[in-house]
Formats: sequence, C-alpha cells, structure tokens
Amino acid sequence: MTRIEEFGWRGEVAPGIGRVVSAHGDYYHLVCNETGGEILARKKKSAFTRMKTVAPDSMKGAKRSEVQASAPLSPITGDFVRFRYNEQGDSMILEVLPRFSHFERKDPTARRTSQTLAVNFDALFVMMSLNENFSTARVDRYLTLAEDLGDAEAVVVLTKMDLWQDGDEEFVKELEETIAGRARLLRISCLTGEGMESVLEYAKPGRTLALVGSSGVGKSTLLNTLAGEEWAATQEIQEWSGKGRHTTTSRELSMLPSGAMVIDTPGIREIGIMGEAELVRAKGESTHRWRK
Repeated sequence: MTRIEEFGWRGEVAPGIGRVVSAHGDYYHLVCNETGGEILARKKKSAFTRMKTVAPDSMKGAKRSEVQASAPLSPITGDFVRFRYNEQGDSMILEVLPRFSHFERKDPTARRTSQTLAVNFDALFVMMSLNENFSTARVDRYLTLAEDLGDAEAVVVLTKMDLWQDGDEEFVKELEETIAGRARLLRISCLTGEGMESVLEYAKPGRTLALVGSSGVGKSTLLNTLAGEEWAATQEIQEWSGKGRHTTTSRELSMLPSGAMVIDTPGIREIGIMGEAELVRAKGESTHRWRK
C-alpha cells in the first residue's frame, strides 16, 4: 500500500496526489508518494482565483454566497489535492479533488456565507460531555447541520460518563429522543474505559474521523486515549464554570497508531443556523434559557 493510500486515498494511484494534513499560512503540509512521503506546497494563484467577469442578468441581486459558490474550492485540512512537484523550488497545488464528505456551519464573521469545518471523513463524532455543558439543543443543531454530510456517518459521543449522577437519566433520555433515527449514540469515559470498544469500531486503518464539539467536551482527551500518549494538549475543566480550556486552535489531521486518522477541530462557540437562536437546557437548571 502506498503512503497516500494509507492516508485514505481510494482512487487510482498516480503521481502528484497528496492529502492536506495541516496549513501554515501560505503553505500546506501534504502527505504523498513523492520524495520522503511529505512536502510543503503552495496554491497556484491562477488556479484558485475567480475570473472577474460581467455578471449575467440572471445573477443581478444574487446573494454573496451564491456568487462565491462559483469560486474554486481552496484546500483545507483533510482535502485530497493534485499538485506539481518542484524539487528546486515551491511545489504548487493545482486543484482540490472532489470531496466525498463535508461538514459546514454558518460563518460567524459573515451573515450569508458558510464555513467548512471538516472534509473527507468517514464518521463525524459530535461530542458532548456529561457536565454543565450538556445541551440536547446543541446536539440537535449539529445534527441538523450534518443532514447533508455526503458519504459519511454522524455519531453522537457522550463523554465523561464517569461524572454520572442521580437524575442524569432524564437528560440522557432527552438526548436519545433528540437523536433518534439520525445518529448512533456512544456513551464513553476515557477515565474508566467505558464504551471505548465502540469507538474502536470506527478507528480502523485508512478511515478518517472528524471530531466536533464545544471546548472542553473531551476531544483531545479522546485523542490521547486512542493514541496511548499525550499527543494532544489538554487542560482541566474549570470547576466554577464547567467549561474547558482547550488548546486546539487549528485543524490538523493526525494518524493514530491503529492506522485511522483524526481531524480535530477547534472548540466551537457558535454553531448557528442562520436566523435561529440556540435553546439550551443545561444540567442543574429547571428552566430553559436562550443563547444567541
């Protein structure tokens, strides 16, 4: 098996195909079959610039998002790309190859655009912890955004089951009702090992997992457990708020010892669907509160 196949490529093996494992400013770190198995490459500017043309009458008044949709896709972590290798200078990314799965949300910096969070994954782990950050409304919103993943499965992962308290049955039942028929539910504890065998069903060679969820839900802890080492930075939950101090600040694709890959995303504070507010029922509260 070639290196690019180890990293999830399922098409015809040919020179000049790579997978983005991280981005560093103008440069992209690619794994590939070329020299050394990895290179740094830049985007070929002309290949990723939308030509300036006069818009036809049919496009007058078009939303900004509709106009942007015609622009070439820019590579992000997880993408398979075609590139031209240059031994003496910068290698150039020529195009982004078709994505078989994607997950996106409304861009919090603009009202009418979307932000792609993960691509080319086999399972999307929507993670939530059994602490004060528990919110069935948030999971519902993730699953609504995940209705068009493509060729991938959505899985809700309820972490920190070791924090179980009397009365939590009500919250978990509500969660089960929220996700019924939409996703599989895994209950796990990285501390006790509860439910980890179910996670390992997805962590198979050549498969890619994408982890999404708010800061402190246990994404990095799960990565550490699967890797068997402290390779993802973690910090303890703040006891006074139940919120995590998460140090993941950018997307990165990493290979686990099992041969599976993981795309870990930064903690998401806003997962809005345009025009809606988020109804949050938090553990310990008898009423609902609105969070915009």
